Amino acid sequence: SANRFGLVVAALRLKERRLLVGATTTEGEALSYLMTGLPGLLLCSDRLEAGDSYSMVRQARQLVPDIRIMMILEKSNADVAEAVRADVDAIIFAGDIGNPSQPISRGLLAIANHQTYLSATAKLLLKQQSPGNQTNGIKLTDRQDEILTMLLNSDTELQIAGKLGISLTTVKDHTKVLRSKFGVKNKIELVVRAMRL
Repeated sequence: SANRFGLVVAALRLKERRLLVGATTTEGEALSYLMTGLPGLLLCSDRLEAGDSYSMVRQARQLVPDIRIMMILEKSNADVAEAVRADVDAIIFAGDIGNPSQPISRGLLAIANHQTYLSATAKLLLKQQSPGNQTNGIKLTDRQDEILTMLLNSDTELQIAGKLGISLTTVKDHTKVLRSKFGVKNKIELVVRAMRL
């Protein structure tokens, strides 16, 4: 993050400080830590003192393929689509922090379950930044439409299975078919494409 004070405060709030590999304000420093510490989670903002956050995320994926990434969008004109293209796992708008929906906790839970997450404001920003309505011609069954709607509302696959009274495997199968129909590789791309259409 570009905010040094915020980094210090965040680090002091951690219960398990020994798990913290590093806190940096530049792309170069962050990538150096990634090469030496091989962390499992990169928590970053879209604002750095020097360098580009989106470039950093892309390079982080190359250096540590299994890394999970949460980005907090601090800029008022944040480019949510760019964060999606950079393959960020959880995208949270800074204004959502403190929201009763607990976006940080939900994002971390999604990451722990190898899922993706977009906070409510990040979804709204993405929708506003997307080009106008496009004709899609994608035909969905009622169940696929229902599951897609729940994914758009940030429900996890496990939550969807519980709410619909079907197995997790069935939900995963439907999600796989949805990804195929929309021509995307993962759930965050599915959500982004569905919102655009």
